[in-house]
Amino acid sequence: MTVALSAVRRMLWGVRAACGAVVVTGVVVLVGGWVLGHSELRNLVPGTVGMKALTAVGLLCASLSLLAALAPAAGRACRRVHRGLALVSLLLGTFVLAEYVFGWRLGIDELLFVDHVGRAAGIAYPGRFAPTTAISFILVAAALLMFDCAPRRGWRPAEVLVLPAALVACMSIIGYAYGIPAFYGPTSAAKMALSTALCFLALNAAIVLARPHGHLLRLATTDDPGGVMMRRLGPLAILVPLTLGWMRLLAGDAGVFTERVGTWWLTAATIGCFVALIWRVAARLSAADADRRALQAQLERLAHHDSLTDLFNRHHFSAELVRAADVVRRYDRNATLLILDLDRMKPVNDEHGHRCGDKLLCAVADIMRCELRASDVSARIGGDEFAVLLPETDTAAATALARRVLEQIRACRIPSHDGALPAWTTASIGIAALHAAASERALADADAAMYAAKRAGGDGFAIHADSLPLASR
Repeated sequence: MTVALSAVRRMLWGVRAACGAVVVTGVVVLVGGWVLGHSELRNLVPGTVGMKALTAVGLLCASLSLLAALAPAAGRACRRVHRGLALVSLLLGTFVLAEYVFGWRLGIDELLFVDHVGRAAGIAYPGRFAPTTAISFILVAAALLMFDCAPRRGWRPAEVLVLPAALVACMSIIGYAYGIPAFYGPTSAAKMALSTALCFLALNAAIVLARPHGHLLRLATTDDPGGVMMRRLGPLAILVPLTLGWMRLLAGDAGVFTERVGTWWLTAATIGCFVALIWRVAARLSAADADRRALQAQLERLAHHDSLTDLFNRHHFSAELVRAADVVRRYDRNATLLILDLDRMKPVNDEHGHRCGDKLLCAVADIMRCELRASDVSARIGGDEFAVLLPETDTAAATALARRVLEQIRACRIPSHDGALPAWTTASIGIAALHAAASERALADADAAMYAAKRAGGDGFAIHADSLPLASR
């Protein structure tokens, strides 16, 4: 499955817009919040942790790295800029995480600016961003460094790396929405500024969208049942629990019900919503599968039937003829083959038009359907040529059938659209027994007999010499 060119262009536009938003945020925080000292520009929500200066630097490097990778003429210089900026973000995250793990003080926390607000609040490590931010930088930078690594099958490494980083950002955003101080309080170890979480989420989405042929986007955009389910259930699986949880918190804070009753309502509402969603998606998938089965049946019918007369086509008739020849050879049964060719179809098409000629072909097909048994096989194998396979039938019974068919074709009249004389035709039929011969030989014998009947003036039948009883040869 390939993504359409227009969709790719829209995705790349979205990637550049997301990177631009991150760049603007980083510049505003770094210049306005730290250089000019407007602390209110560091955080979107008053009273919560703000974006650190090193965080703004790391986000700027990561977003500019992605933009360099997407440059229209990405030469060697652009690739160097892309990797260099990604490496800066990686080193920032690695050094800060090492400070937390090993208790080091590398002197980089307040390398650019002194965090007076953090010092006044009594924070243990002022100027240092949280471990969750450090881990996110490491994951995003590693994804950027492996941006164009694309295995033949499976997930791209960049996709795998940004998923946990996106999860961390989403958890922080949910913490802000639900008012959980552990996610945004100045003294919390898991603190992450809301602007930081939004920037990481935008970067993670941009990295996935920047390569539209990745596994994740293929799964999300395909028309198979998995893609349909992902598109329909994925967003709702996120929004429904978030909305219900938020409503539960509001009702609990308002004292509408107790903790147990609130949990019961939340559980019941979640179950009801997801059952309804699954039922709706299952109904859509069932309808889509029914359409697929109908289309498959139609394709199979087109593969085996003639589109004009609805008789079998030559391909299917050849397969039936091979099977019938095997039965004759193995069990010593009788089977007879008829080849029927209409005698005057060219004059009909010339005088009355091909539309009238098509109606005459359909009328001949109806005659054959009425005269044949359910076990017989009839097919249109050429323009005005038909074939009939008669299992468990000798040449005498086939001759009687040929006479009836010839009589009905001779009597058939198709009204002309211009008021002229009705269209009509006769037929020449060749008859051959399968015996133990190969199917190709029986078809050639019946065809030769049909041409013999046509040379005799048409409107008749002929039996191949090898199919006659020994006394008649």
